[in-house]
Amino acid sequence: MTKLLLAFGLWCLAFVIALVGLITTGPGNPNFTGTVVFDFKPFCQNFIVQTEKGFVVLEWEDGTLFFGEGDSLVGPLHTIGLQSLNVVGRGAMTARFETWVPDLAAAQQVFRERCNLPPGTPLAGAARN
Repeated sequence: MTKLLLAFGLWCLAFVIALVGLITTGPGNPNFTGTVVFDFKPFCQNFIVQTEKGFVVLEWEDGTLFFGEGDSLVGPLHTIGLQSLNVVGRGAMTARFETWVPDLAAAQQVFRERCNLPPGTPLAGAARN
C-alpha cells in the first residue's frame, strides 16, 4: 500500500510540474514581419500586409495611426483576433486579423471590397495593380 501511495504521489508531482511548464513556456514565437502594401486611411480602417506567407487583411483598432504603404509591421500577423503589432520606427498599434489571402490579385480584390472601392480603382503602394 505504501508503494502505491508513493507512486501516486510521484505521478501527481510530475503532472503538476508538466502543467506548470506548459503554462509558463506558452506557444512558440508567432511574430512575423510584413510590409503594408495597401492602405486607404482615413476612409477605410482595413489595410493589407504582405508577409512571407502571403497577404494578411487587418483592421486597425487602436494605437498609432501614422503608418502607411511601405511601412514594416512586426507581430503575430497570422494569428486570428485582436493583435498588438509594432509599426517599426513609429510605435505600437492594435489591429484585428480579418483574413489571409495567398496572392496579390486576391489581396487587391478583398481590399477593394472592404474599402468600398470600385473594381477598376488603381491601387498605389509597394504592390502595384
